[in-house]
Amino acid sequence: MEALLSEENFYKMTDYIYRKAGIYLELDKHFDKLSKYIETRCKAIGADSFRKYFYTLRFDDKDGAEFQALMNGMTVNETYFYREKEQFEVLVERILPELHEIKPKGQALRILSAPSSTGEEPYSMILHILEEARIVEERDIEIVGIDIDSTVIEKAKLGKYSDRSVHAIPPKVLAKYFKKRTLGYDLIDDLIGTVDFKVSNVFDRGDMRKLGKFDVIFSRNMLIYFDDASRKEVAMTFYDMLNPNGYVLLGHAEYMSRITSVFKAKKIDSTLIYQK
Repeated sequence: MEALLSEENFYKMTDYIYRKAGIYLELDKHFDKLSKYIETRCKAIGADSFRKYFYTLRFDDKDGAEFQALMNGMTVNETYFYREKEQFEVLVERILPELHEIKPKGQALRILSAPSSTGEEPYSMILHILEEARIVEERDIEIVGIDIDSTVIEKAKLGKYSDRSVHAIPPKVLAKYFKKRTLGYDLIDDLIGTVDFKVSNVFDRGDMRKLGKFDVIFSRNMLIYFDDASRKEVAMTFYDMLNPNGYVLLGHAEYMSRITSVFKAKKIDSTLIYQK
């Protein structure tokens, strides 16, 4: 059996991944992981060469399941509740009250978490909104969580989390909204379903249009995996998806001003936010 992943084959595969999902994989950082993944998938589908696997991926993957499995295997989904919690505080103390004042009554405030991974980020928003309590009593708030990895979306829908995932939640909040298991915690039943989780690819314009318009988009620590052209493409997609005066929040190591000038940057305490 030929070597499954040569350097030449690595670039063939990563070019295909880049064109389909905008994710840029580097030889020195990702070769071993991609090589092991392809070996596993070749055994699973009975392919004895990279050529046969790559053909299957490009031409026989009619429902997209094989590419989805590839994305599930290669993407990183490390997160926890209340990560970079200052941004959630800015959301409930500044952004939502401002939007509540200017948005017509009867219209829901809509928030997108992209990527949402296993749900810690959008559910952190829910917990902050419930604890703040004022706006949610006067206006509906809808939260949508998307990820390209179908495995993490299914986990998010279950609402089951490890001890590490909840370690940063204040004890009173944890006791109020979670049930302790022998290993880990479950969200209380009343919170299951309060986030609408979907498998979506931010580079699929059709996918993104179906989600509708939003008032706030959280996209933290995703753009660092893309090159400059892909970052700009996603940023402009977000711009189009935002309602007038809507906001984007990025990770602390990401700066919209380095990607595009269409957003207006604002600084609240130590938190940078970007407004349409």
